[in-house]
Amino acid sequence: MKKYSTSPLKYLLWLVACISMQLPLAAKEPSKPHKPPKPLAATPLRIELIVRPVNNFTNPSDVVAFFNAAQRAKVTVVHLNIKQDEDDERPSGHVYYASRIAPVAAGYENFDVLASAIAEAHKRNIKVYAWMPQFHDQAAAKANPQWQMMAKELGRSVPFQGKGRIEYFVNPLDPGVQAYQKSLIEEVVKNYDIDGIALDWLRFDDLNMDTGPYTRQLAQQELGLDPMNIDFAQPSAERERWNNWRSQKIASYTQQVRSAMQAIKPHVKLAAFVLPPEFTEVGQNLAMFSDSLDEVMPMAYFEDWQFPTSWVSGRLMADVNRLKAKRTSIKPTLDGSGSTAQNIDILKAIRKSYPAVTSVVWFSAFYWQAQGIERIVHINAVASSAAQSAKPRY
Repeated sequence: MKKYSTSPLKYLLWLVACISMQLPLAAKEPSKPHKPPKPLAATPLRIELIVRPVNNFTNPSDVVAFFNAAQRAKVTVVHLNIKQDEDDERPSGHVYYASRIAPVAAGYENFDVLASAIAEAHKRNIKVYAWMPQFHDQAAAKANPQWQMMAKELGRSVPFQGKGRIEYFVNPLDPGVQAYQKSLIEEVVKNYDIDGIALDWLRFDDLNMDTGPYTRQLAQQELGLDPMNIDFAQPSAERERWNNWRSQKIASYTQQVRSAMQAIKPHVKLAAFVLPPEFTEVGQNLAMFSDSLDEVMPMAYFEDWQFPTSWVSGRLMADVNRLKAKRTSIKPTLDGSGSTAQNIDILKAIRKSYPAVTSVVWFSAFYWQAQGIERIVHINAVASSAAQSAKPRY
């Protein structure tokens, strides 16, 4: 510190004056010539993988082999299906962990996939989210027939069992259904060192459901409408009120799930796989429930719905970005369909228009082969390289 030869009183008065006038107390060093910063290398999008145990894990050795491959690919998160999603290899609703509530999937009675996956993932600094489908649940529907989703068809209320294939839904509005599904989430959050919960099937399947006795009575009490009197084939004010009401119920349930999780382990993330917002008929309005989510994962399966690749970074991302809460991050979810070049173009367009997106989730309904994971790494690397070459050079 520089010393002064003036008296203490004079020095004190001078110091006060400098502060009040915002004058420098000492001379500054001459400023150095400005050098523009070197451009940073483009940060590759993080890779997250969705895994179905029924197709990938039959024993602990399978889990080790998969996470070794995931580590080599620098995967950051694995979304593990611990509650069967489809009614194919196993009935939907059967689980792949040691549950005291839901039936355990056949062949997994002595193999806790979730515990094994968390142990291997955390050794490698990989996070695990429990992928837990909600209202697509054959096990719950068969154990509690009164929970079966009912739909208006040809003027009658009948059990809904899918379109073109057999599927089992339970009524998202039924308090018993909500309590059951929430109890499974609470069981997982309480008993496992999980990093996140990824909800799915958080919806109805169409406008004409649910039309069971409980829902009809509730709708008449709260809306003054009987869904059996609505013409679901034609747009109307009644149909819109009905759909908004259903969406609000889904949003309320999602908030209950978040509150339940926070009461147990506040740090566990809540995410959800969602259909494109333009599919309004399923009662899944992102604007109503995204504030309950840490992450939203829009399904970008453009080939399934016969959309061009530009739809992903165009309408889909624009809709999700517009509807989501500010705090909620977006993780687009791709299934690798289409050519490698098409997927590279999709990632390049996302990076350009939505720089806040840092992760992409990749889905496979089947076995994750090494070449499939390597293809995703290649897609990410090329897209990142293209983004870097497009940046201005100094």
